[in-house]
Amino acid sequence: MKLEQALNEYRRMKEEEERRIQKLKEKHNKRIKKKIKEILKRIDKLEKKRLPKDVDEQVARLVENDRRNYVRALRHALESVGDIDDLGKRLPDLAKLHVGHGKYLLIVFEKDIYTINRLLKELSEDYAEYYGEVMAGGLGDVEPELLLEEERGIQELLEEARRDRDQLREVVERKRNELRNFYREKGLDKLEEEIASLNADARRIELEVRSKASKLHKPLKRMRLGGFADEFLKNSGTAIENPDEFISLIKKILNDLDDKHRKTANWLLKHLPEKAEAIKERRRKLETLQERKDRILEEGATREKEIWELERKIEEKEAEIRKLRHQLEHLETQLEGVLARLEVVLGEKIER
Repeated sequence: MKLEQALNEYRRMKEEEERRIQKLKEKHNKRIKKKIKEILKRIDKLEKKRLPKDVDEQVARLVENDRRNYVRALRHALESVGDIDDLGKRLPDLAKLHVGHGKYLLIVFEKDIYTINRLLKELSEDYAEYYGEVMAGGLGDVEPELLLEEERGIQELLEEARRDRDQLREVVERKRNELRNFYREKGLDKLEEEIASLNADARRIELEVRSKASKLHKPLKRMRLGGFADEFLKNSGTAIENPDEFISLIKKILNDLDDKHRKTANWLLKHLPEKAEAIKERRRKLETLQERKDRILEEGATREKEIWELERKIEEKEAEIRKLRHQLEHLETQLEGVLARLEVVLGEKIER
C-alpha cells in the first residue's frame, strides 16, 4: 500500500474511532455524573450529621477536624470532574482521600464512609471499563501525519540552509577573485618578489661584511682598547652601522696585526664603505617598497575582512546543516517506528 493511501485509510479509521470514543464518553459521562451527584449528597449528609453524645471529648475534636478536611477535599475533587477523562486524572487523588482523612471518621461514621468509599470504587470501575472499551479499538496513538509534516518542514529548512551556504560560497569565490585581481593590478606579486630579492641581497652583503669583521674579534679582544672596540666585540653589525668609526679603529691597530689579520683589515678598509652604503641603499629602497606594499594591503584589508565575515557565515550555515541533519535522522527513526505500527493497524506493508 502506498503511503498516501495508507494515510487516507488511517484517517478514515481514526474518524470512526473518534466517533466511537465520543459515544463511549457520552454513555459513561451520564453514569459518572449520576454517581458523583450521589456521592455529593452523601458528603452533605455526613457534613450535617451530629456526633453521638457518648463520644469522648478529645476523640470528638479529632473526628470534627478529620470530617472537615475530608468533606472539603472530597467535594473539591469531585466538583472538578467534568467528564470521564477528568475522572481519570483525579482518580489517584480520590484514592488517597479515605486514607489521609477518613482515619478518625471511621470511629464514628463508619457506615457513611464505607458507603462513600463503595461509590468511589464504582467510579474507578466505571473509568476502568471506559478505558478498556477505548483501548479495545486497537488503533492507538499513531499520528504519522504529524511526523511526516515535521519531516517535510525540516527537509525544507535543510534545503534552504544548503542553498544559502552554496550561495555564500559563490560570493566568497567571487570576492577572492576580485581581491586577487586587485592585488595583481597593484603589482603586489612583483613588489613582494622585489622585496624578497632586496632582502636576500642585503642579507648576503651584511653576512659577508660580518664574516670578515668578526675575524678581527680575537686581536681586538686581546688589545683591550675599550670604547668603540668593545661595542664592536658585542655586535659585529656595529661595523656596518658605523663604517667610518670602524675604519678609524682598523687604521689605528693595522700595524699591530699579524699578516693574516692584516689581510682581513685591508679588505675591510677597501670594501667596507662601499658595502655599508650598498646595504643602506637597499634598506632605503626596502623601506619605500614596504610602504607601498602596506598601502596596497591596507586597501585590500576591507575586502579581506568581508571575505572572513562571509566564511564565518558559511561555518554557521554548516553548523545549522549538521543540526538539521541530526534532527532529520532522529525524526526518520521515529517515523519508521510509527509506520511499522501503522502497518500492524492496517494489516498491510506501506511503501514510502
